[in-house]
Amino acid sequence: MSRFTRKLSTRRLKKVIRIYTEGEKTEPNYFNSIKDELRLNEIDIKVRAIRGQTLRLVQDVIKIKKDEHVDEVALTDWWVVFDRDDGSKFNEAIELAGKNGIEVAYSNECFELWFVLHFEFLSTGIGREDYQNKLTKLLGRKYDKRSSDIYELIKEREAIAIRNAKKLEKEHDTMNVPSPLKRDPSTLVYKLVEKLRELKVNEQ
Repeated sequence: MSRFTRKLSTRRLKKVIRIYTEGEKTEPNYFNSIKDELRLNEIDIKVRAIRGQTLRLVQDVIKIKKDEHVDEVALTDWWVVFDRDDGSKFNEAIELAGKNGIEVAYSNECFELWFVLHFEFLSTGIGREDYQNKLTKLLGRKYDKRSSDIYELIKEREAIAIRNAKKLEKEHDTMNVPSPLKRDPSTLVYKLVEKLRELKVNEQ
């Protein structure tokens, strides 16, 4: 075995995480806050907002995934984060992402459900405006989707949110509701959060 071969075999694989969000402020602010707190040295995490409806988001990310030339020794995870918007072809977008090796962290109905679950379990679907009003009460201040400090206000309750999100998923499974469109309320954001936390543990 040559020295060159040995060098390649012992080279650490670089981890690359790509997170693409439908929202322009709320989701990027949240995931960038986690990224900044974790301070992962060996892992390249990029968060990018792409405007457009859900299905278009997935289609755009598929194209980016095909066009982007990542270091051949890298291990890349691709994620899309989106809500259930009217007319967005929600189920179709989730299925298309899965077929193209892209993980989905969806929220039904909106990303604010993930924030609410930090404070309480919610098993009945409500409207977007109602989520914002509820968060205003829970946070003790007016909720603003553009705010950059939401993560700091709720991060100590993250374990509660993960537990509540998993409980929701279990309830839908128990009731045999296979369609993400009909799993209201539900959110898979916890899966991406757990993945990021896992990266921190593995890097130590």
